[in-house]
Amino acid sequence: MIIFLIFLFSSYFQPHKIFAISPTIAPTDAQNEIQKIREVVQQKVKEKLKEISQPSNTPKGIIGNIIQVDANQFTIEYQNNSRIVKFDDTTVFIDSNRNKSKADKFKIGQDILAMGTFDDSNILIAKRIISIDLKSIVNDQRVVVTGKIVDVSKSSSIFALIPIKNKNIQYQIKTDTKTGVTNSTDQKITVNDLQSGQKIITILTPDQKLAKTYYAQKIINLDYQPPVTPTLKPTPTKKP
Repeated sequence: MIIFLIFLFSSYFQPHKIFAISPTIAPTDAQNEIQKIREVVQQKVKEKLKEISQPSNTPKGIIGNIIQVDANQFTIEYQNNSRIVKFDDTTVFIDSNRNKSKADKFKIGQDILAMGTFDDSNILIAKRIISIDLKSIVNDQRVVVTGKIVDVSKSSSIFALIPIKNKNIQYQIKTDTKTGVTNSTDQKITVNDLQSGQKIITILTPDQKLAKTYYAQKIINLDYQPPVTPTLKPTPTKKP
C-alpha cells in the first residue's frame, strides 16, 4: 500500500509533455489565385484527353488521288501525305458526271473527295465519295474546309465561314455561277439556299483579286432542308 502511494505521488509530480498548437494561417490571395489556375488547367487537360480519346462525329472532307485499292478501302495521296478511306454498302459513290456509281468503278489514279467521320485511328469512314478533277484547281492552292456559315451578305455573293477546327479563323468566301452547290445527298441546290448557321463542306481557292477572300468551287450544304410546301385545305362547296 505504501509503495502504491509513493508511485502515485511521484507520477503526479512528473513533468507532462506540452503540445504546441500551431495557429491556423489563412491562405493568401496569391495562393487562392494559384489554386484556381491549377483547377482550370486540370479541367482543360481532362477535356482535351476526352476529346483525343473519342472519335469525332463531326463530318469531314478530304481530297486526294487514289494510289491503292483494297477491300472496302482506298489509300489516297495529297501533297505527299497518304490517308486511308474506308467504305461499306451504305457509302454513296458519285462519278464525274454527277451520277451514282459503285466502288469498283473507282480506280488507281482517280481523284476523289471523300466525306465522312474519322475513327480513333484517324481513318476516314466515308459516307460519300465523289469523283473530282484536282488538275482543274490552279496551283494546288485548294483547301477543303468544314465549317459553319456565320454571315451571308445581302448585297454581294460573299459569305463568312468559321472552320470547326479553328474558331479563331474566318474565311470570306465568294461564289459565282460556276460554284457547284449540293445538299448532303448530292442533289443540286443554289447559292441562295445558303443561310447563316448552316454547316458546310467547301473546296476553296484563294481569290487573286480580293485580299483575304476565297473562291468556292464546290459547296456541300450538310444542313439544307427543302422548303415545306403548305398544304391547302379544300374550300367547302356551298350548297345551293
